[in-house]
Amino acid sequence: MAIPSSIGESAGADLTVPEHGVSLCQPLRDTIAAPGLPESMDEQPLSSAQPIPTPEEPVWKRVLSGASPREILSRLVDGDPLELRSRCEARLRSQAILLDRHRLQLRTAAHVARHAPGYAGSPPIDVWLAEKIKKAVQELIAEAVELTAAGEIAQPPDDDRLLAIAEAMGMDPSVLARGCVAFNRASFETRAAFYGLVLDGRDPVEWCRENSSTSERAQASLKSALWALGVRGELDLDDWMRGEEDHE
Repeated sequence: MAIPSSIGESAGADLTVPEHGVSLCQPLRDTIAAPGLPESMDEQPLSSAQPIPTPEEPVWKRVLSGASPREILSRLVDGDPLELRSRCEARLRSQAILLDRHRLQLRTAAHVARHAPGYAGSPPIDVWLAEKIKKAVQELIAEAVELTAAGEIAQPPDDDRLLAIAEAMGMDPSVLARGCVAFNRASFETRAAFYGLVLDGRDPVEWCRENSSTSERAQASLKSALWALGVRGELDLDDWMRGEEDHE
Protein backbone atom coordinates (compact mmCIF):
# COMPACT_ATOMS: atom_id res chain seq x y z
CA MET A 1 0.00 0.00 0.00
CA ALA A 2 1.36 3.42 -0.92
CA ILE A 3 1.21 5.93 1.87
CA PRO A 4 0.31 9.47 0.74
CA SER A 5 3.05 11.93 1.46
CA SER A 6 0.66 14.58 2.70
CA ILE A 7 -2.99 14.99 3.45
CA GLY A 8 -3.36 18.66 3.69
CA GLU A 9 -5.09 20.47 6.32
CA SER A 10 -4.65 22.52 5.66
CA ALA A 11 -1.08 34.77 8.05
CA GLY A 12 8.47 54.34 6.58
CA ALA A 13 6.76 56.93 6.17
CA ASP A 14 8.74 59.67 4.55
CA LEU A 15 8.70 62.16 7.35
CA THR A 16 9.60 65.54 5.84
CA VAL A 17 10.17 68.33 8.30
CA PRO A 18 8.91 71.58 6.79
CA GLU A 19 11.35 74.42 6.69
CA HIS A 20 10.20 77.60 8.39
CA GLY A 21 12.10 80.62 7.26
CA VAL A 22 12.34 83.52 9.69
CA SER A 23 12.81 87.04 8.28
CA LEU A 24 15.31 89.25 10.00
CA CYS A 25 12.81 92.09 9.63
CA GLN A 26 10.12 90.05 11.35
CA PRO A 27 9.72 90.83 15.05
CA LEU A 28 11.01 88.03 17.21
CA ARG A 29 7.83 87.96 19.26
CA ASP A 30 5.93 87.09 16.05
CA THR A 31 8.05 83.99 15.46
CA ILE A 32 7.69 82.47 18.93
CA ALA A 33 4.28 81.45 20.16
CA ALA A 34 3.81 81.68 23.88
CA PRO A 35 3.12 78.21 25.31
CA GLY A 36 -0.55 77.55 25.80
CA LEU A 37 -1.71 80.82 24.19
CA PRO A 38 -3.97 80.81 21.14
CA GLU A 39 -2.75 82.37 17.94
CA SER A 40 -5.92 84.40 17.72
CA MET A 41 -8.56 85.52 20.16
CA ASP A 42 -11.10 83.29 18.40
CA GLU A 43 -9.25 80.13 19.41
CA GLN A 44 -9.50 78.45 22.79
CA PRO A 45 -6.31 77.64 24.69
CA LEU A 46 -5.25 74.00 24.61
CA SER A 47 -5.44 72.12 27.86
CA SER A 48 -2.31 70.23 28.86
CA ALA A 49 -4.43 67.50 30.45
CA GLN A 50 -5.38 64.86 27.89
CA PRO A 51 -8.53 62.77 28.44
CA ILE A 52 -7.88 59.21 29.60
CA PRO A 53 -9.26 56.75 27.02
CA THR A 54 -11.89 54.36 28.27
CA PRO A 55 -10.63 50.76 28.02
CA GLU A 56 -12.53 48.72 25.46
CA GLU A 57 -14.73 46.00 26.89
CA PRO A 58 -13.26 42.54 26.31
CA VAL A 59 -14.89 40.51 23.56
CA TRP A 60 -15.61 37.62 25.90
CA LYS A 61 -17.59 39.91 28.23
CA ARG A 62 -19.79 41.15 25.41
CA VAL A 63 -20.41 37.58 24.28
CA LEU A 64 -20.86 35.80 27.60
CA SER A 65 -22.70 38.42 29.67
CA GLY A 66 -26.29 39.52 30.07
CA ALA A 67 -28.09 36.68 28.35
CA SER A 68 -29.41 33.17 28.86
CA PRO A 69 -27.27 30.14 27.97
CA ARG A 70 -29.40 29.63 24.86
CA GLU A 71 -28.77 33.19 23.70
CA ILE A 72 -25.07 32.92 24.49
CA LEU A 73 -24.87 29.69 22.49
CA SER A 74 -26.40 31.51 19.53
CA ARG A 75 -23.79 34.26 19.86
CA LEU A 76 -20.96 31.73 20.01
CA VAL A 77 -22.10 29.95 16.87
CA ASP A 78 -22.88 33.12 14.89
CA GLY A 79 -19.53 34.30 13.60
CA ASP A 80 -17.44 32.41 16.16
CA PRO A 81 -16.47 35.58 18.11
CA LEU A 82 -14.27 33.66 20.60
CA GLU A 83 -12.53 31.73 17.79
CA LEU A 84 -13.57 28.37 19.16
CA ARG A 85 -12.94 26.60 15.86
CA SER A 86 -9.28 27.58 15.67
CA ARG A 87 -8.86 26.82 19.37
CA CYS A 88 -10.37 23.37 18.89
CA GLU A 89 -8.11 22.69 15.91
CA ALA A 90 -5.07 23.73 17.94
CA ARG A 91 -6.07 21.33 20.71
CA LEU A 92 -6.54 18.42 18.30
CA ARG A 93 -3.17 19.11 16.71
CA SER A 94 -1.28 19.49 19.99
CA GLN A 95 -2.68 16.17 21.21
CA ALA A 96 -2.60 14.46 17.78
CA ILE A 97 -6.26 13.43 18.02
CA LEU A 98 -8.66 12.64 15.18
CA LEU A 99 -12.13 14.04 15.88
CA ASP A 100 -14.75 15.79 13.80
CA ARG A 101 -13.79 19.43 14.27
CA HIS A 102 -17.32 20.72 13.69
CA ARG A 103 -18.77 18.46 16.39
CA LEU A 104 -16.00 19.42 18.77
CA GLN A 105 -16.66 23.12 18.20
CA LEU A 106 -20.40 22.71 18.87
CA ARG A 107 -19.81 20.64 22.00
CA THR A 108 -17.33 23.21 23.27
CA ALA A 109 -19.77 26.05 22.56
CA ALA A 110 -22.43 24.22 24.55
CA HIS A 111 -20.11 23.91 27.55
CA VAL A 112 -19.07 27.56 27.31
CA ALA A 113 -22.69 28.75 27.12
CA ARG A 114 -23.75 26.56 30.03
CA HIS A 115 -21.01 27.82 32.34
CA ALA A 116 -20.89 31.44 31.12
CA PRO A 117 -23.08 32.87 33.94
CA GLY A 118 -20.51 31.78 36.50
CA TYR A 119 -17.48 33.18 34.67
CA ALA A 120 -16.20 36.58 35.81
CA GLY A 121 -12.75 36.71 34.20
CA SER A 122 -10.81 34.25 36.33
CA PRO A 123 -8.98 32.18 35.25
CA PRO A 124 -7.95 34.13 32.11
CA ILE A 125 -10.31 33.57 29.20
CA ASP A 126 -7.77 31.55 27.19
CA VAL A 127 -7.26 29.14 30.08
CA TRP A 128 -10.98 28.92 30.79
CA LEU A 129 -11.82 28.13 27.16
CA ALA A 130 -9.02 25.57 26.98
CA GLU A 131 -10.58 23.75 29.92
CA LYS A 132 -13.93 23.61 28.13
CA ILE A 133 -12.30 22.29 24.94
CA LYS A 134 -10.44 19.62 26.90
CA LYS A 135 -13.69 18.48 28.51
CA ALA A 136 -15.46 18.37 25.13
CA VAL A 137 -12.64 16.26 23.63
CA GLN A 138 -12.81 13.80 26.51
CA GLU A 139 -16.58 13.49 26.21
CA LEU A 140 -16.58 12.87 22.47
CA ILE A 141 -13.87 10.22 22.75
CA ALA A 142 -15.67 8.49 25.64
CA GLU A 143 -18.99 8.52 23.77
CA ALA A 144 -17.36 7.00 20.68
CA VAL A 145 -15.82 4.25 22.82
CA GLU A 146 -19.21 3.45 24.35
CA LEU A 147 -20.87 3.25 20.93
CA THR A 148 -18.18 0.92 19.63
CA ALA A 149 -18.37 -1.28 22.73
CA ALA A 150 -22.14 -1.55 22.26
CA GLY A 151 -21.64 -2.69 18.67
CA GLU A 152 -23.27 0.41 17.22
CA ILE A 153 -22.11 1.88 13.95
CA ALA A 154 -20.07 5.03 14.42
CA GLN A 155 -21.48 8.15 12.81
CA PRO A 156 -19.52 9.02 9.66
CA PRO A 157 -17.49 12.21 10.03
CA ASP A 158 -18.65 15.52 8.58
CA ASP A 159 -15.14 16.91 8.44
CA ASP A 160 -13.23 17.60 5.22
CA ARG A 161 -9.94 16.51 6.77
CA LEU A 162 -11.26 13.16 7.99
CA LEU A 163 -13.06 12.55 4.71
CA ALA A 164 -9.81 13.25 2.86
CA ILE A 165 -8.01 10.71 5.05
CA ALA A 166 -10.69 8.11 4.32
CA GLU A 167 -10.42 8.73 0.59
CA ALA A 168 -6.62 8.59 0.60
CA MET A 169 -6.66 5.34 2.56
CA GLY A 170 -9.36 3.85 0.35
CA MET A 171 -11.70 3.44 3.31
CA ASP A 172 -15.40 4.02 3.86
CA PRO A 173 -15.89 7.06 6.15
CA SER A 174 -17.86 4.97 8.65
CA VAL A 175 -14.96 2.50 8.83
CA LEU A 176 -12.56 5.37 9.45
CA ALA A 177 -14.85 6.72 12.19
CA ARG A 178 -14.60 3.36 13.95
CA GLY A 179 -10.84 3.36 13.42
CA CYS A 180 -10.53 6.83 14.96
CA VAL A 181 -11.84 5.38 18.23
CA ALA A 182 -8.87 3.02 18.42
CA PHE A 183 -6.47 5.64 17.10
CA ASN A 184 -7.40 8.19 19.80
CA ARG A 185 -6.73 5.60 22.50
CA ALA A 186 -3.28 4.77 21.14
CA SER A 187 -0.11 6.23 22.62
CA PHE A 188 0.80 9.82 21.88
CA GLU A 189 3.95 8.66 20.09
CA THR A 190 1.80 6.57 17.74
CA ARG A 191 -0.64 9.39 17.05
CA ALA A 192 2.10 12.00 16.64
CA ALA A 193 3.88 9.88 14.03
CA PHE A 194 0.71 9.71 11.92
CA TYR A 195 0.08 13.43 12.26
CA GLY A 196 3.61 14.42 11.36
CA LEU A 197 4.47 11.89 8.68
CA VAL A 198 1.11 11.45 6.96
CA LEU A 199 -1.14 14.42 7.65
CA ASP A 200 1.62 17.02 7.54
CA GLY A 201 3.75 15.14 5.02
CA ARG A 202 6.94 15.83 6.94
CA ASP A 203 10.24 14.46 5.73
CA PRO A 204 10.78 11.28 7.80
CA VAL A 205 14.45 11.99 8.48
CA GLU A 206 13.77 15.55 9.65
CA TRP A 207 10.75 14.47 11.70
CA CYS A 208 12.79 11.82 13.50
CA ARG A 209 15.54 14.32 14.24
CA GLU A 210 13.13 16.93 15.64
CA ASN A 211 11.28 14.37 17.75
CA SER A 212 14.37 12.58 19.07
CA SER A 213 13.21 9.36 17.44
CA THR A 214 14.79 6.72 15.24
CA SER A 215 13.60 5.55 11.87
CA GLU A 216 12.72 2.16 13.36
CA ARG A 217 10.63 3.66 16.18
CA ALA A 218 8.86 6.08 13.86
CA GLN A 219 8.11 3.28 11.42
CA ALA A 220 6.70 1.09 14.18
CA SER A 221 4.56 3.96 15.47
CA LEU A 222 3.25 4.69 11.99
CA LYS A 223 2.35 1.05 11.40
CA SER A 224 0.51 1.00 14.72
CA ALA A 225 -1.41 4.13 13.78
CA LEU A 226 -2.44 2.75 10.40
CA TRP A 227 -3.43 -0.55 11.95
CA ALA A 228 -5.58 1.26 14.53
CA LEU A 229 -7.30 3.18 11.74
CA GLY A 230 -8.18 -0.06 10.00
CA VAL A 231 -5.46 -0.44 7.38
CA ARG A 232 -4.81 -4.16 7.23
CA GLY A 233 -2.77 -4.49 4.03
CA GLU A 234 0.90 -5.35 3.92
CA LEU A 235 2.84 -2.21 4.77
CA ASP A 236 6.36 -1.79 3.46
CA LEU A 237 7.59 1.51 4.84
CA ASP A 238 11.35 1.01 4.71
CA ASP A 239 12.04 3.02 1.56
CA TRP A 240 9.37 5.56 2.44
CA MET A 241 10.87 6.18 5.89
CA ARG A 242 14.24 6.82 4.26
CA GLY A 243 12.58 9.36 1.99
CA GLU A 244 13.41 7.35 -1.12
CA GLU A 245 9.92 6.49 -2.31
CA ASP A 246 8.23 8.58 -4.97
CA HIS A 247 4.92 9.66 -3.47
CA GLU A 248 3.51 11.39 -6.52
